[in-house]
Amino acid sequence: MNRRYAPQIVALTLTVAVAACSEAGSAPAPATPNATPEQALADSLLGAWLAEAGGMDAWHAINSARYTITTVWFDSTGTIERMRPRRVEYRKLAGVEQARIERPEAEGLYVQTFDGTDMWATLNDHHLEPGVRAFDESEYVGRDVVYWFGLPFKLFDPGVNREASATDEGYEVRITFGDAVGLQPGDRYFYYFNDEDPYPEQVHYISQGRTEENRARTHWFGYGSVGDFKYNLTRRWYDADGNALRELRVDDVQLNPELSDSVFARPAQ
Repeated sequence: MNRRYAPQIVALTLTVAVAACSEAGSAPAPATPNATPEQALADSLLGAWLAEAGGMDAWHAINSARYTITTVWFDSTGTIERMRPRRVEYRKLAGVEQARIERPEAEGLYVQTFDGTDMWATLNDHHLEPGVRAFDESEYVGRDVVYWFGLPFKLFDPGVNREASATDEGYEVRITFGDAVGLQPGDRYFYYFNDEDPYPEQVHYISQGRTEENRARTHWFGYGSVGDFKYNLTRRWYDADGNALRELRVDDVQLNPELSDSVFARPAQ
């Protein structure tokens, strides 16, 4: 059932959620200073989602994680064509985020690592060199698997710009980034809130340097939880004609496992 939250209802929802978080000792979502009406509306919509996902304290309580992201590709008939799991190990350390991804392929096991400063990649324990795609994408992939897992909490990071407006069926929240924020500060994201809960139903994005015709359209399905932390289970990409292209599934989530420094250390040559 579609709906259109009135802005005052969204703000009331966020106020109640923030009050509940405060009573429980949880930090509310930060608001945009001197916000315009469009920015305040975006903060309300995203803040209500964040509160439902566990509040900022649920994200701050995560020091490490393991989870599997499975990519599923569909053929032109919508039938599953192939599937590829990636096992992610993630850690926060000294103000940076580190990620190690294991990805089995026909040629063997790829490992891509980004330690917050440096990156490297191996295939069957042999180092890959710059110019090889798996190496060149290590930092991007390391950030990407954390970004999608860490939503909506990542939307309140410094340098993230948030604005919203009404649509015929709900609200569109537009996300852009300040200069030098992330690897691709020119990326644009669009979150669509169209139903009777605080979760987005669709998320579109346009990568830096691309045009509206290159917009990637995703539909979001289901949420899992570990303790107070809630995360999206499935994101499915569609083309402009509404045909399913691929989806990402998140499962096997473990929070705060013991991860030694060796997990993220560069292996010997």
